[in-house]
Amino acid sequence: MLPFVKRGIAERKAGKPQGTIANFSPDRANETIVELIEFDAGEYHEREITDINELYAIRQNNLVSWLCFYGLKDVDTLKTAAEMFSINPLTIEDILNPDHRPKFETFDNYLFVIIKMIDISDEGHLSSEQVSLIIGENFVLTFQEKPGDVFEPIRERLRKNVGKLRQGHSDYLALTLIDIIIDNYFVVLECLAEALEELELTLLKTPEDFNGNDVHELKMQLFYMRKISWPLREIAAALLRADSPLIWPESRLYFRDIYDHAVHVLETSETLREVSIGVYDLYISNISLRMNDIMRTLTIIATIFIPLTFIAGVYGMNFENMPELKWGYPGIWVVMVAAALAMLAYFRRRNWL
Repeated sequence: MLPFVKRGIAERKAGKPQGTIANFSPDRANETIVELIEFDAGEYHEREITDINELYAIRQNNLVSWLCFYGLKDVDTLKTAAEMFSINPLTIEDILNPDHRPKFETFDNYLFVIIKMIDISDEGHLSSEQVSLIIGENFVLTFQEKPGDVFEPIRERLRKNVGKLRQGHSDYLALTLIDIIIDNYFVVLECLAEALEELELTLLKTPEDFNGNDVHELKMQLFYMRKISWPLREIAAALLRADSPLIWPESRLYFRDIYDHAVHVLETSETLREVSIGVYDLYISNISLRMNDIMRTLTIIATIFIPLTFIAGVYGMNFENMPELKWGYPGIWVVMVAAALAMLAYFRRRNWL
């Protein structure tokens, strides 16, 4: 095997039976932490689960349960949770694949959604993390690669009982989580748009300070945004059309709003990607223009020296009879300088200089 080729997830999964629950990406798997939030209109409980067997008690009450799994290293814990909530092994297999394409699936007793949660650092670096959601009757399970997410405003609303979140069902909690992930897409797109505008202004005003690697990196980030936006629209449309008893009629309006946001994200990312391609093409054109200026200057210099070289070559030969020997040296200098000045004047009049 070539030294720069690394064995990926697809190769580690090759040959395994369908529904194999195993960690196919151990280098990206963090320690598993399980947190539980239970609520209804009058009660709210939040705690960390230290014994997975505590989950059996969740199935015995009427509270809406939000179970958060941070890290995918503990496969046994995920297996136990799958058995408790009657989750298909194929679903757990998809959850354990951190590079899975965003998608939506309907099962008899739950709905399954994979979506990408993105963020951008102060230095402009884009980061992505897969979030898997299982929506069942009175429970929502979320699976993330590591702690840290964009859900803290949702937790605060649950703690303070703000809005209708505590009065809703599990589907309303799930759509709220999906909605805040999509809303964060707009924050990232706004940052990328500002960076793209700064690059464009730099290219137009001070092209010598422009770095082509920056626009290339930004173009690739926008390409990734477009890549994850296409299935995002498919997920929103499928949720809107889903004929499942787990989605209550009063939630349909909010799923329609999620679909509108997904379409907006796709259109915005597509527009910014086209703009970035235009900026990159302008950068390439600017490089070509500068190269043409250099070649034009060199061509003019070479053109000026062609007749001078010819004259110097002729009078550098040894003649038996050379009548210009008395005045030839200063005369040739006058002729060559006059020829050079005449060509410079001609080039300037033609706007070649």
